[in-house]
Amino acid sequence: MGGRFWCPSRHGWVKFNVSGLANEDEVGCGGVLRDSDGVARVLFSGPVAAKDSITAEVGVIIITLDVFLAMGWKGKRSLIIEI
Repeated sequence: MGGRFWCPSRHGWVKFNVSGLANEDEVGCGGVLRDSDGVARVLFSGPVAAKDSITAEVGVIIITLDVFLAMGWKGKRSLIIEI
């Protein structure tokens, strides 16, 4: 079975792994933010205002940026967003 593995970011960087998903009835998103040591610093999931998975992924990127700013990391850490 092939798979994707999480790889840590470089020192001083944080990485958000995010996903936006849609099916016939629901649209949602989620993400996990890990530091360069692999420690989960933020987890989130929930509904997002979107009609398809592409728009949901744009929504989750916006949420990710909002969380990054709310954590006070702007200017202190570099951010990777991995979809």
